[in-house]
Amino acid sequence: MASKYPPSQDLQPIAALFPHVDPDVIAAIVRHELPGVEIYKLDSRRILESTWNLVEVSMEDSTVSLRAAPFAIETYPTLDSLLVPLNAYFSVLCMQGLSHGQSALLPCHFFRYSSHLVKIAAQYEWSAVLSYHLAAFARRAKEMRKGDFAGWGRVDMDLMEEFLVPNQKRRLYGTVFSSSSACQSWELIYS
Repeated sequence: MASKYPPSQDLQPIAALFPHVDPDVIAAIVRHELPGVEIYKLDSRRILESTWNLVEVSMEDSTVSLRAAPFAIETYPTLDSLLVPLNAYFSVLCMQGLSHGQSALLPCHFFRYSSHLVKIAAQYEWSAVLSYHLAAFARRAKEMRKGDFAGWGRVDMDLMEEFLVPNQKRRLYGTVFSSSSACQSWELIYS
């Protein structure tokens, strides 16, 4: 069931639950305009990093310079650095979507996606998983602007093929014992 778009402008109930998040960020979320690389802004553990030191001021020679924003892999170096703000993002979407007529199954789509990320992070190199996520996120945002949230519950096989399949983790198998019980070294086996 598609919700009414654009969503209601009254975001006070949501903002009250996320006092550490800038109201403009919440508005961008409900409009489905927040870029996937910027969900770190929802992580209360990292709220002081929100400017990422993009402006450098030198007191010695009175200069101001701009630095480039960090690469996504620097912003999200681990699965948990992505999942914590992503779950907050999904919480905002659930509150807004359910209060505006989305199906009660809405949270299930988000749970499936989070579970999918955990599974693929165990099988594929993290940088590839992050690239997959950012591409899937952009696709989902476009769908959500049309009122369709169900895509979060689907696996994007084309994106998996593009980003993940070439980047499987090497599998490490346990210790192998010979008949003389002498321990042989670990073997790396490529899948």
